Amino acid sequence: MRKAESAAAVAVRGFSVAAETFESLADRRLKWPSPFVLPGWMRAWQEVFAPQAELWIRSFQKGEEVVGVAPLLVENRTARLIGGPDVCDHLDLAAAGSRTVEFSRALLDYARIEGIERLELNPLRPDSAVMKVLAPAAREKGYAVSIGEDDLLFEVELPGSWDEYLQALTGKQRHEVRRKLRRLENSAAAGFRVLEAPEAVRAAMDDFFVLFRQNREDKAAFMSGRMEAYFRRLAEYVPGMRIGFLDVDGAPAAGVLCCDHEGTRYLYNSGYDHRLAQLSVGLLCKVFSIRESMARGLKRYDFLKGNEIYKRQLGGKPVPIYSCRIDLR
Repeated sequence: MRKAESAAAVAVRGFSVAAETFESLADRRLKWPSPFVLPGWMRAWQEVFAPQAELWIRSFQKGEEVVGVAPLLVENRTARLIGGPDVCDHLDLAAAGSRTVEFSRALLDYARIEGIERLELNPLRPDSAVMKVLAPAAREKGYAVSIGEDDLLFEVELPGSWDEYLQALTGKQRHEVRRKLRRLENSAAAGFRVLEAPEAVRAAMDDFFVLFRQNREDKAAFMSGRMEAYFRRLAEYVPGMRIGFLDVDGAPAAGVLCCDHEGTRYLYNSGYDHRLAQLSVGLLCKVFSIRESMARGLKRYDFLKGNEIYKRQLGGKPVPIYSCRIDLR
């Protein structure tokens, strides 16, 4: 593997290629395809889960314009996207739409120059740059490409009003949402609030962890000390992180940890007080989060990976998640 410092002097297919860091990427203010590839998100993941990893972050520029960024890490001549499928629901390259094909071809050439023999890229949305452009470009060059479907996520397109959202649900779904809302309103004093100032989100993480850990035994086991450190770094490093709390009789009864990014709210994780399960506080916290998203003018609500029933109940439509392997030898 060539040394990172040499990358700045390399030109491939008319692009200048430069080594980058999380800090330099943040300064560039690029348009990132999802929160999981934001520099802060990748930094949080790398610090907690792969502190010794060899990062291979390259920008491809024409003149002063950055056309694309490949945020990869390399081990044994195999490159992977920075992030792990257990905590990063979909990853991708960052690429300008008009030049994604040029960028993808240059990336394949440059990866070979750097001694990379395989690209193992996942998890990927079907509309990702990897799936739409890089994989076809690799096939055109004669490389072996294998693609597999790994999982599903669920998302719902948000209309302009709450009534329109309810009407888009099936009759049974709409009835259940309204019934649960009435029961909550008739049983307790309830309110929903969203914290978005970075310092407020960081301060609220303790309350969120309490709700998360008491929800289910498997969730309590998931939230190890290492995972808690990761979540706290997300709250510190990632703009757009939000915590929404459903308060019942003045105390947090359920919480959702979300990230708002490019017109979409991503529901990253959630928890609720199991003692109030009869009031459906876990589901209703998500309902209130959807309604608040529409009030902000957001256009999509991404429930992320997992086939939980509530995602379909709240109007979520399935989107397949893929993995892609490209053999460059």
